[in-house]
Amino acid sequence: MTLVETREVLTERLLASAIELFAERGLEKAGVAAIARRAGVTTGAIYARWTGKHEMLLDALDLVMTAHLDQALSGRAGASADQILESLGADLMIRDAASDALLMEAVAAAHRDAEFRTMLNQRLGEQEFKLATVVDTGKADGLIDPDLSTDAVVALCQAISFGFVLFSVIEKPLPAADEWSTVINRLITAALPITPPTS
Repeated sequence: MTLVETREVLTERLLASAIELFAERGLEKAGVAAIARRAGVTTGAIYARWTGKHEMLLDALDLVMTAHLDQALSGRAGASADQILESLGADLMIRDAASDALLMEAVAAAHRDAEFRTMLNQRLGEQEFKLATVVDTGKADGLIDPDLSTDAVVALCQAISFGFVLFSVIEKPLPAADEWSTVINRLITAALPITPPTS
């Protein structure tokens, strides 16, 4: 294993420890020393990579959100944009408690700290770009109404996703998978291009 690979492995281990502790204790109570201890290193390993917990939280959030979206999009080569959106909609029902708690910690921190809020918005931009690409591909393929705003469709997807995170954190029961699938299919049908009636 090269030095770069070793460094990457340690960074991932630190982020995994941070995710666990942020989810268990919250951002304020999860100390840097506790994160380092759980990862089996000193705090120096953390400060060599991050300026503090807020920066670490952003990288941890990047890790789980990118992994979730990449997993949702992987293996769908050749699928149409509407099939991808339908599948992404169904994936919203699959929750990960640690990831949801992490996102809630980030939202709470952003609510209290304007600088962190700006940084969080910048990080969310990558996820927005990936979703926008799916929507724009759907428009180009004639599967999504080109008159619909890509930004508005992406905002709807994110709003639904954030809503499910909130439901998970407060342990609100989710709808049955088949009922949710019916709603998602109806939303996707509503986004189809409007074709003039044939005579």
